Amino acid sequence: MLPLAPERAAFAAGDTTMTAVADRDDDDLDGSPDGAQTFLPVNARVDLVPFERRWTGWSLRAMTGSEHARVIVGGHPVAWGRPLEAGAALQGLTAGRVNAIATRGGEQATIVIDVFGVGMRDGENKDVDLAHEHASLERTPPARLEGGPDSRYEDPDALRVTFTELQATPATGIVSVETVGPTGARVDLIPRLALSDLACPRSDDPSPDPVRLRCSASVPLRFVVDEVDRRHPLVEARSLRAEMGGAVVVRKDGRKLQAIRIRGPRKSRIGAIDAFRATIHPVVMRVTPGGVPAIGGTDKGAVESVRSELALASAIWGQCGLTFGPVANLEVKIAEPPPAHLVSIGDDLGLPASGGEVRLRADGHALVIPISRGDSADVVAGAVARAVTRVGLLAVVSTNTRIAPGAASSVDVSIRKTSGVLVGVEPLVPSAPLTTDATLSVRIGSVDLSDGLQHFGDMDSMAGTLEERTLLKAVEDGDPRTLDVVIVPFFAGGGRIGESFIGSDLSSVRDVVILDRAGIRARRSSLTLAHELGHVLLDMPGHPDDFGVDTPSLLMDSDASDSSPFGPRRITTDECARVIVESGPGGRAPLLEPWHLSPIHYAEPATVR
Repeated sequence: MLPLAPERAAFAAGDTTMTAVADRDDDDLDGSPDGAQTFLPVNARVDLVPFERRWTGWSLRAMTGSEHARVIVGGHPVAWGRPLEAGAALQGLTAGRVNAIATRGGEQATIVIDVFGVGMRDGENKDVDLAHEHASLERTPPARLEGGPDSRYEDPDALRVTFTELQATPATGIVSVETVGPTGARVDLIPRLALSDLACPRSDDPSPDPVRLRCSASVPLRFVVDEVDRRHPLVEARSLRAEMGGAVVVRKDGRKLQAIRIRGPRKSRIGAIDAFRATIHPVVMRVTPGGVPAIGGTDKGAVESVRSELALASAIWGQCGLTFGPVANLEVKIAEPPPAHLVSIGDDLGLPASGGEVRLRADGHALVIPISRGDSADVVAGAVARAVTRVGLLAVVSTNTRIAPGAASSVDVSIRKTSGVLVGVEPLVPSAPLTTDATLSVRIGSVDLSDGLQHFGDMDSMAGTLEERTLLKAVEDGDPRTLDVVIVPFFAGGGRIGESFIGSDLSSVRDVVILDRAGIRARRSSLTLAHELGHVLLDMPGHPDDFGVDTPSLLMDSDASDSSPFGPRRITTDECARVIVESGPGGRAPLLEPWHLSPIHYAEPATVR
């Protein structure tokens, strides 16, 4: 709560009374409280109170309390006692009272300026610095509120709104709290915020007639990601939907008082977490060439379904200060199943060669590649690539991580035209094997989504199946800084609705999520896309409940399914910290970049979303 300096209430019956808020937020995002800046850009002037035009030309001299407010002209503070220019405005600095005399020629009037404080407090009853700290999205399930307006609480994300006023001034008017998105559009609103009286800090004023204070606070407010959290009976009266990168705005009678931006967790083992952005590359596969997309029924329906699911996943990961950007305009690619373009050398066991030949036909070109005894998969793959190049085609070679029962890694060769268009590969002789080598396996990968995508198991999860690799190496964008999301009709065998390929496996397929239509339809009951993205962002193949306590409310729980606020949707601060360490700008393979927020225009009431 902001301190209120003791002042005597002189000139209380003056000609004019003005009120202002102590301007301690940071509307222009320069890292300093607006009330501490030596120059106020336009974005930092929203909390100023303009002087009425009739005071233009009057000299305003502060008799007492000059430290509580200052006069601003054109963004610059000007000294008390100077004639007021057109457009002059008042800025509150600290809570208290300024008693001023205005003079012009032989005229004289008194102006009483009351500055009140608006702040926020956390669960430890500590004041939140509106300029240097931030609010965060709710990461705990709903809980019953206990205690009074000055009691402590365990919720690390909920914040109270606090007011400090002079007892001599009228009681606070209609106070509202709204949340706005990064563009300033309103997300949610509590139209009348209830405030309860609480004890003010003791005054150190030794005078016999100190200014008396009136202090109040709201209940702890929760800033939640969706209506599921917003409408639970335990917390509905004190919850607001909010967006990462937006702001919590306190208003009085419609006028903006103070605001605080929403970023990542306020506290973690790596400190406060700011705002970060990930780039998503979504692809929806058609079931058959020229057929319908895996979801949505039509191309338009598929795009809308993917954008809706990404918006939900982005909101969930806002708990960690992450966003996937404005998904409403995100490009969603609709792709055909690829041809059999992939030749896998040594799939799956990676045994060395005994000697023989590889015999292929690629885009009509006959390729016969000799194999020497003892050649490894990568040596043979190199020979295949050179043969492909000699006939005017392009070979993209990628090494897979050795699977659990394998002797060595397999190596894939994707064959394409020089333009990058995939070309089909087949055995040189349809009835003959691809290789005459007795130990080195050579297989052509193909994709048939009509019978489900063959998914990996425990033994080959680090490399993926041949069908998965053939699909993913055809549609991924090749940018190691992006997250590829591929939607397929269904997985073969049932029982699986999502998979992820993570960076620590060091395979040629990484930072990829595969989701089927059941994973999309599960929506909030399992948040499949958000969960699978979590494996990639956390660089974590397992689940926290595999060897620990089962916590069904955690997003990364392996088996929970519950669409209520107590379902798998929460992300711990330790998990948020791990995401920044593993996938942030300082990680081994950065997937996140800092999101530099822009100032929000608060001057007019935000539009309703």
